[in-house]
Amino acid sequence: MKFKRLKLGKYFFDFVSVFFAVIAAFALENWNDNRKDDLAEEKVLLEIKNGLELDLKDFKLNQRGHKRGLLSIAYFGDIIREVSVSQDSIMYRYFYLTGDNISVVNSSGYESLKSKGLEIIKNDSIRSQIITIYENDYQSLDSFEESAPMYQSFQNYYLPITNILSEYLVYNNKGSLIGINTTLNLPVKEKNSLTGYLFNMRSSRRYKLELYAEIEKKINMLLLDIEKELEDR
Repeated sequence: MKFKRLKLGKYFFDFVSVFFAVIAAFALENWNDNRKDDLAEEKVLLEIKNGLELDLKDFKLNQRGHKRGLLSIAYFGDIIREVSVSQDSIMYRYFYLTGDNISVVNSSGYESLKSKGLEIIKNDSIRSQIITIYENDYQSLDSFEESAPMYQSFQNYYLPITNILSEYLVYNNKGSLIGINTTLNLPVKEKNSLTGYLFNMRSSRRYKLELYAEIEKKINMLLLDIEKELEDR
């Protein structure tokens, strides 16, 4: 009986040892999987963070372009009203009058996230913000900057404006625009057409600037949340 008890005790000890070894192996494997997910999430968040920071720099350039466009609109508005303007800036103002911008989005981080699965981002708020910015806000920005016909200044207004003003523009022998005859004496129809073109471009640029400001605010909020998430690890 004593021998049997010793034998059963040995089997029990072996069973317990194997049981805990298996549990430990599963725990270690689970820890390794979680660690891999954490590292993958951290890498994606850093990539998205870097991309968003580059986007903000691109935003600044486009916002500057629209602000210069607004100044050009005011400049040519004065010309239409036959208000004295500086001839030195005519080429600069004419260039920015109908100049459009291209929205360049750094989406590599978001593409990496989609390839790994959106659920890899454990923070629901951060995941939702990322999806909203890339799927909604950036799509809207691209549409208004490049796709929506009514918001394209060059496509819609360059030729009509040039056709009206061409006989008043002054070029040097190198083909550079150097001045404009400010005594236009435009027929009422052409004057009203120009005024309408300027109004539409002004409205478009102001709307785009508002859109940039709104998205910029969302990006800055997301960047703060990502930075806090990474710091808490």
